[in-house]
Amino acid sequence: MNRKYAIRSLLATASTLLLAGTALAVDFATVAPFTQTEIDSNWEADRQFPTDGAKSVSAFSRDDVARIGLDNTQTAPGTFQRTEGIKTVGAQNFGTAVQVDLYLDPDWADNATRAGFWVAGDNGAGARDGYFGIIEFVNNETCPATGCSNQSNITDHEGWRVWDSNIGWSNVSTDFAYGEWVTLGIELDTDAQVYNYYINGDLAASGPAGENFIRELFLNSYNYGEDTFPTLGSDSYAAHWSAGPTDPVEKAECKKGGWEDFGFRNQGQCIRFVNTGKDSR
Repeated sequence: MNRKYAIRSLLATASTLLLAGTALAVDFATVAPFTQTEIDSNWEADRQFPTDGAKSVSAFSRDDVARIGLDNTQTAPGTFQRTEGIKTVGAQNFGTAVQVDLYLDPDWADNATRAGFWVAGDNGAGARDGYFGIIEFVNNETCPATGCSNQSNITDHEGWRVWDSNIGWSNVSTDFAYGEWVTLGIELDTDAQVYNYYINGDLAASGPAGENFIRELFLNSYNYGEDTFPTLGSDSYAAHWSAGPTDPVEKAECKKGGWEDFGFRNQGQCIRFVNTGKDSR
């Protein structure tokens, strides 16, 4: 794998799941930290480059965060181009399991929002295989105005949904809370030819996929600036993405709520990591 575009293995963030009564360890990889050099060199525009930019920022207790900003005054006239985001440069081999963290901004609660982690598979001959894996957070409702975005497969939904290349979008009932970082993982099961979608290490859904490897990664949002909703706004917003939390080295870092900054579910998990190296995130 070309190190320039490589993602680094996170042996410490392997998630253990029970599927059909069998314990399976999923060794996810993560993207490189989102420095500005990383964003500028190894990521490029997908359908439309973010209208408010793709910037490396420090936000929500983390450094090297990718801010994907959408400007509602620059909404594209065509719905295809209203999907704004960035993708990895060229075709790479990202293996079969990748994860990235998304911050659920409390500002999204009253605003139409989509923030999605996408992957594309390789057909074995150097081209896309036609199967996209997508897991995203959405806050949306039916738009009654003439000229709204294409509302096919869209229902009132606030929460998670995934893409199934055979049937389209499927809503997922997994809980969420604004004001938290959430780890989104996509695993390509090459034997079963399915994408498995994980939220904070828990299997949330599955959908059809190919049989080779993941070749491209995407961070996409949607610009609703020209839409009118019954209760939601269609203002500018931003999605914040992170390669994941840094690791604590002292127990004191886990105390007084510090465990949350590292992505642990409680203080005890954080302290156990410091003492033993066992990662339960």
